Amino acid sequence: MNPFAPNAPTCPNCSGRAIRWGKDRQGNQRFKCKGCGTAFADIPVRPLGRMRLSIEKATLCISLLTEGSSIRSTERITGVHRDTVCRLLRVVGDKCADLLGRLVHSVPVKDVQCDELWAFVGMKEKTKVRKGIDSDQIGDAYTFLGIERDSKIILAHQVGRRTSEHANIFAAKLATATRPANGERFQMSTDGFDGYPAAIEEHFGGTVDYGQIIKSFVGGGMDSDRRYSPPSIIAIEKRAITGTPNAAKICTSHVERLNLHVRMMGRRFTRLTTGFSRKHANLRAAVALFVASYNFTWMHSALRCTPAMAAGVTRKPWSVRELIAA
Repeated sequence: MNPFAPNAPTCPNCSGRAIRWGKDRQGNQRFKCKGCGTAFADIPVRPLGRMRLSIEKATLCISLLTEGSSIRSTERITGVHRDTVCRLLRVVGDKCADLLGRLVHSVPVKDVQCDELWAFVGMKEKTKVRKGIDSDQIGDAYTFLGIERDSKIILAHQVGRRTSEHANIFAAKLATATRPANGERFQMSTDGFDGYPAAIEEHFGGTVDYGQIIKSFVGGGMDSDRRYSPPSIIAIEKRAITGTPNAAKICTSHVERLNLHVRMMGRRFTRLTTGFSRKHANLRAAVALFVASYNFTWMHSALRCTPAMAAGVTRKPWSVRELIAA
């Protein structure tokens, strides 16, 4: 029997040939160098850190979570305990946030649209106020999303309150993720939220043609009691804020269509159900996981490729397993 393993690693000390030398307590193959006698273990890369869940089970759980399944339905289908599913969600979600920061960087863009998507953590804002709870981690939570109109890639996201502070954080992420295509100015469109103009002016200056589309509703607006059945739109005003935006392209229709996709594919955004988030950290992780899955694994029917491929970030679609490993 040949003692040398066909794919045995070389000795880290002298780069000599190694033979099999039993296994360690975790079951990893050990080797011993024939030259210097150094013993070492071949420890495989663990994308899930210290979690003992197999990569096959983890892939199935993440696939279900990105297809609109709840934590408990994922538990019933996979047999993985719901606490483990939540830990897996946070581990993979945090890694997805880092991955997006590395790969979705200085993407050439021509037309960017931004919007906010409402959800809540624990309870709605009205209930929080009634109970006298003073915490930013409970109550209404808005997800800021910015996409490129042509490639449909999600350039940046931010989960927080609908305030100028979080709009400023979102604009900073968006500025890092984008650059003008062909060195030209690009257009940006948002709704009429007051926090956008100052944030975009601070992080983009005069390098964008920025316009707002302001919608007027019957009854004055979209209060918390009308979020499930919005009133009719009675007027639309397009307003140039910075530069000379093309009025015909001041639009948020594409990012609002993305909001529908978020609600269909993310259980935490499904309204009038008990699938809402109980912890703010879980919501942040779920949004990061959705954005990474949407950009790298989801085949867009109109583009016939993933948004990341259309934007030139990747060259092929990823599988969920490849996303976890990345």
